[in-house]
Amino acid sequence: MKRRDIFKKLGLAGVGIMTGGLLLASKDAEAQDKPKNKLIVNRQKMRIADPANPTKFELKHSPDISFGEKDPNGFTKVLITVGQAGIIHPTKAEHWIDFMKIFKNGQLVSHMEFENGPIRGYGEHYINIQPQDLIKVEIGCNIHGIWESAKTYQ
Repeated sequence: MKRRDIFKKLGLAGVGIMTGGLLLASKDAEAQDKPKNKLIVNRQKMRIADPANPTKFELKHSPDISFGEKDPNGFTKVLITVGQAGIIHPTKAEHWIDFMKIFKNGQLVSHMEFENGPIRGYGEHYINIQPQDLIKVEIGCNIHGIWESAKTYQ
């Protein structure tokens, strides 16, 4: 066999090995996404049935919005915790808050996605808001659907 033929065969083998490695890496990335996606089972919009008497279940899924100090640039601290009245939403590998969206007067200003297990549904942001601006927060519980709360800045 000529030297040139050997190099050609080695080159083709190398390309084959690299292609196979890329395919395996791609399949590994897909496999990592699938378990999380399979655990997100409810995208239904939910509401508190009786706002005057929310249940513990409803409180656990409702975002709590509070406003803090304003910074020198005019941005106000907005704190969001998923859960109200001291009832915090659990964070486990099979049950967690998978996203949080924040709206100012109906305009999306932030969208965060959370991995299952290592992080709790919480956010702290500085947002440029004025009195009477409406802040709405929408969260997704992977099992119990999409919940929202809104609060007007005073």
